[in-house]
Amino acid sequence: MSRRPKVFLDTNVLLDVLSSTPRPFSASSDLVFEAIRSGLLEGEISTQSFLDACYIISRGRMEPLLAEKIGRLMTYINVGAIDSFKIREAMLAAKGDFEDDCQFACAMDGGCDAFLTHDKEFINRYEGINPNIQFFTPDEFVARLKE
Repeated sequence: MSRRPKVFLDTNVLLDVLSSTPRPFSASSDLVFEAIRSGLLEGEISTQSFLDACYIISRGRMEPLLAEKIGRLMTYINVGAIDSFKIREAMLAAKGDFEDDCQFACAMDGGCDAFLTHDKEFINRYEGINPNIQFFTPDEFVARLKE
């Protein structure tokens, strides 16, 4: 039996899923999360993405609706810690944005097959570094899933 494809969701994709207000790519990001929830994909985020998204959405206050969304999310997605190993890996990668370097280190360490982000600059910096990880926007990934 082959394993499910594993996707890493960047902070901007996680914001799409958690936000109460519509965002430009929310529909595609929600479809990706639905594929994770239904077991078609395995999902991964970093602790940094989780904390940043919660802060951006609620400015540090855990509102009941956000807590409910997070509870559902945590049922279906893996949270990879940015630990000292990943920080060292990020320092070695040094592609110009340390937070992005840490996210990429998490995706590599988590054995992810795909990295989903809205950040085209991120994709341009990291594409091809690890041949096992493909990069997509949520729209591109959903289109690929439908093929």
